[in-house]
Amino acid sequence: MPSWDERLAADAIPLIAARSDAVATLAGPFSDGELVVSAETPDLGDAREALPAPYDGELLEIGFNPDFVRDGLESIDSDEVVLKLISPLRPGLLEPANDDDFTYLVMPIRLNV
Repeated sequence: MPSWDERLAADAIPLIAARSDAVATLAGPFSDGELVVSAETPDLGDAREALPAPYDGELLEIGFNPDFVRDGLESIDSDEVVLKLISPLRPGLLEPANDDDFTYLVMPIRLNV
């Protein structure tokens, strides 16, 4: 059975994707132990979901196409997923938490922040 965090992510990404024009923002603050997934569109307004996520690093705001993130999450057969990030302009890696046999690379979208 999927963990609570995985079910939240699996529900939040499609919800945000449905409300966006193909751009969702994965944004900090991560230091508080959460990942904020948000999208903003002129026609539909804002959508925002906070997911519990342990994070070790500096404040980071990065954008991804929600369809690509969802595809990556659906490709990983694990209760926990690790999202590895270096900077907002570098690709992110999605990997199963306890298995290094699979890596899903997702390219970021430049944000106008």
